[in-house]
Amino acid sequence: MFKFLRSNSTKEPLARLDRLFNQTISQLPVNEQIAYCQRLIESSKYQLSHQCPKKDSEHLKCLIKAADVEIQKLNTTGMDS
Repeated sequence: MFKFLRSNSTKEPLARLDRLFNQTISQLPVNEQIAYCQRLIESSKYQLSHQCPKKDSEHLKCLIKAADVEIQKLNTTGMDS
């Protein structure tokens, strides 16, 4: 049961995990949103490669997954336009 709860928390949308994305970036054109997500992934991976507290590493992993999902969603949306 606990594993289910933990894995469920990693599926939070980026807008819930990242206030800047929610309030500002999501209002920008799709290509800018994708660029932001890519930079977020890169910076989070960089921070993970250095020692950081376990709590922070779990949050960074969630951010990376959420940003990756957001990029996929934006790519699909961008193709429709």
